[in-house]
Amino acid sequence: MKRSILPPAAGSRLFLATVLFFLLATGGAVAKTLFVKPSAEVPLRRGQGKDYKIVAVLQDGTPVELLKTDDPWARVRLESGREGWILKRYLSGEPPLQEQLAALRREKEALVQRCEKTQRQLQELTDANAQTEKELTACMIERDRTRADYQALRKDTADVVRTKKRLADALQQVKSLESRLSTVQAENRTLKKNSRLMWFLSGSGVLLLGWLIGLISGRSRKRRSSLL
Repeated sequence: MKRSILPPAAGSRLFLATVLFFLLATGGAVAKTLFVKPSAEVPLRRGQGKDYKIVAVLQDGTPVELLKTDDPWARVRLESGREGWILKRYLSGEPPLQEQLAALRREKEALVQRCEKTQRQLQELTDANAQTEKELTACMIERDRTRADYQALRKDTADVVRTKKRLADALQQVKSLESRLSTVQAENRTLKKNSRLMWFLSGSGVLLLGWLIGLISGRSRKRRSSLL
């Protein structure tokens, strides 16, 4: 009896087809978290069917880990580690409303806190900006004052130079006037001396003239008396 030997390529294709069929038949491992939909009670059974024993009763919102699916059933694992089968229609990818509401409240609280923190930071930045503007205004005023002082100093320096020149010119004029005054005073003293001399000479001349007149008059009277 002859054995049929398949080529290597055909054997590989057969192996892949077998694996693919097995995965499709079992539904594959999903391993994602789902939640039990709102319902009175949802039984978790050992197998796929109502004839299998109930291993747990799940409440609304119970989180389960999806292991695999086989319509209309799904194999899940509880947080306790227990596994079983549950109808897929009882599972949902959304958390229960209470958890969603709690999550929304937590998110709202976080947003409120972030908003308050942002407002505080904004107020701090506003205060810091106001302080910076105040300091900038003070710096600008100080700058203008310093610039004015510098311009005044430059003007005063120029005035000092001009004042020094004027003072030097005035001192030179004073020296010239003092020299002229000395000359005038000397001339004045000379004139005073000459004036006194002139008065003296004038007085002496008058006396001499009077004496000569008297002398001539006396001689004239003597001659007249001798003629008589």
